[in-house]
Amino acid sequence: MPYTHNHDVRIYYEVEGQGPPLMFAHGATGNSQSWRTYGYVEQFVHDYTVILFDTRGHGQSDKPHAMEEYDYRLMVGDAQAVLDALHVESTNFWGYSMGGILGFGLAKHAPQRIRSLILGGTSPYADTEPTTNPPNPLLQVMHDGVRDGPDAAVRGVRALFGDITSHYEARLRGLDYQAQVALLEYLQYHLPGLEDVLPTMTMPCLIYMAEEDDPGFTHVQSYVAQMPNAQFFGVPGNHVNANTNLAVIVPKVKAFLAQI
Repeated sequence: MPYTHNHDVRIYYEVEGQGPPLMFAHGATGNSQSWRTYGYVEQFVHDYTVILFDTRGHGQSDKPHAMEEYDYRLMVGDAQAVLDALHVESTNFWGYSMGGILGFGLAKHAPQRIRSLILGGTSPYADTEPTTNPPNPLLQVMHDGVRDGPDAAVRGVRALFGDITSHYEARLRGLDYQAQVALLEYLQYHLPGLEDVLPTMTMPCLIYMAEEDDPGFTHVQSYVAQMPNAQFFGVPGNHVNANTNLAVIVPKVKAFLAQI
């Protein structure tokens, strides 16, 4: 199996297809195979070299339990380690939710590695102020998973987002819940704001957000307006199910990439 290392953390990745590189980064509780089960790989593999990887804490990558191991700069380094292993100097980058945070991080710390950015369900703003950003309810669900096991985690996610696919349920049941708690606690309490990078993001950017994603949907257009070369569209649904709406997302992404 293909692995690379970022210092002492092992990162799993896969490559398929031909053409310009297109790297996908999944969200928290997902893994690289999310993009396959949703159908994205099939849509892009004939025209692009598709690069999938499991972020630390997920899939077949290492899963540290210490919160400091999920510093976004380390996770940005994981993505760069995959590109280095493949000898890819720069790539189109597609990140959803937490994967989108990695996109902002790459734009800040390694903009030379990015040809274009497609970012869904994400924001550059920090969630560290408890009076305006109450604890992420998914964090409590992962705590329940640590204490009570997979059934509790699945029940909790269904309570938050409604029906979920069988693929997503299987991923939830296979999670390392302690790693998820460490990751989500870092994102909630220690992730710094990245909004200072917005005016410097001159690469072509396509941003999308679930229309039921609150407060994200109300904030997204204000930050997109600060980006010099960005387009935005909304997608029906909530944070979990919107990214399965290929009928809306894929045509817009293909048209965007065709202009690069």
